[in-house]
Amino acid sequence: MVSNFSKTTAPDGESCQSLRHFLALLEPQERCAVTARREDYLLSAMVEQLEGEKRFPVMELTDPDTGGRTVCNIFASRDRLKRVIHHVTDVEEQAERFQDLEFVDSAPVQEVVLTGEAVDVTALPVFRHFEGDAGRYITSGVVIARDPENGRCNLSFHRMQLKERDRIGISLHSRGDLWRYFNAAAGQGRNLEIAVVIGAHPAYYITGASKIPPSQDDYSWAAAYMDRPAQVIRGRTVDIPVPAFAEYVLEGRILAGVNEDEGPFGEYTGYSTSRSTRNVFQVTAITHRRDPIYQDLVPGFAWEHLLLSQFTKEIILLHKLQREIPGVKALNMPKCGCHFHAYLSMDQQMEGQARQVAMLLFGLDLYLKLIIVVDGDVDVFSEEEVLWAAATHVQADRDVFIVPRVVCNRLDPSCVDGMSDKMCIDATSAPGERERRVTLPEAVRARAADLLNGKENAR
Repeated sequence: MVSNFSKTTAPDGESCQSLRHFLALLEPQERCAVTARREDYLLSAMVEQLEGEKRFPVMELTDPDTGGRTVCNIFASRDRLKRVIHHVTDVEEQAERFQDLEFVDSAPVQEVVLTGEAVDVTALPVFRHFEGDAGRYITSGVVIARDPENGRCNLSFHRMQLKERDRIGISLHSRGDLWRYFNAAAGQGRNLEIAVVIGAHPAYYITGASKIPPSQDDYSWAAAYMDRPAQVIRGRTVDIPVPAFAEYVLEGRILAGVNEDEGPFGEYTGYSTSRSTRNVFQVTAITHRRDPIYQDLVPGFAWEHLLLSQFTKEIILLHKLQREIPGVKALNMPKCGCHFHAYLSMDQQMEGQARQVAMLLFGLDLYLKLIIVVDGDVDVFSEEEVLWAAATHVQADRDVFIVPRVVCNRLDPSCVDGMSDKMCIDATSAPGERERRVTLPEAVRARAADLLNGKENAR
């Protein structure tokens, strides 16, 4: 049953660092509330239906039997995130202001603490998302671990398959910082302590999807995105600080020398993959709020899955390009490219500059394998305009170049041993030779709109 998602009011004293405070800021048109029993595949099907209608509200599913709430689709709107995320272009500099964590002695996330035999991750309201999935997966868990060399905290995403009461399959196939930390611990015969946050302010999620310099603690980026020090509390069974106002935290260890099958799982490419490091996360504690909200992130080719990491990446990469090359205007990584395509607009100052900016962008983001560069007056957020520019400006022998065998993301189904060819299409006009686009007077356009909307009678 679909119902009106009334304006949420954050409880008195609710921190602005919480998921609940974020939900309270949403306008009614940004919400879609449904009452239905929790059912595998249901969230994925509803989000797919909404995307087909070009609608991207935050979904809230309430189970009538338990009263339990699940939210998803939070990251499906750039405009929504722009309202709550600060200091994106200068986040690295701003993070220096927030190197110190703000510890608290008690916090909502530890209102309920389950340890020992009371730990049961299979009781969490976790969904199975696609028919090809090996089981029910936690998709919205932000993994927090400490760098064994300096103690800094790292936030990252890893798929997690529920297996037993206190056992979760986890894959570290992104080969990022967590993979490095785990191998360092395992090399000494030690397990790696982690905490997994489920349900938190969007800043923590965007941080987990951001590429952060190893010299900075990831919490400092979350704090910069929120524009205030991160409030945390110490874990109950692990030496890791966790967000004080999170909904759930799972504490435990990734086991050294233990591997079990995990997957397949529906990844952002739209394909199921069994690629996995087959690691095991043993849970030692579950802490949560008294009335927790479970946050889900629909995986696969869902827009929120893709935009979560692209939202800040587009802005940060654009800022870096603009600092190096004059005339760069806008950057879009379209959904259809599932992290592998980029559309870039610029006013080219000299011949060859479009190729220069494309090579720089390839170097900054290993995921990319196709870049289309267009003139500055082309809207890169309109694929129709981008492809029109390609149709009217490109001769393949002159305007396409390929860089063979470059490192790429291994989840690309077409890659070979982690390598991919990179292609740039230069759809810009030659400097000084731009054709004049057809135009209309703005006043006439405005009158035409009024006539068609019934605001003026035709004469």
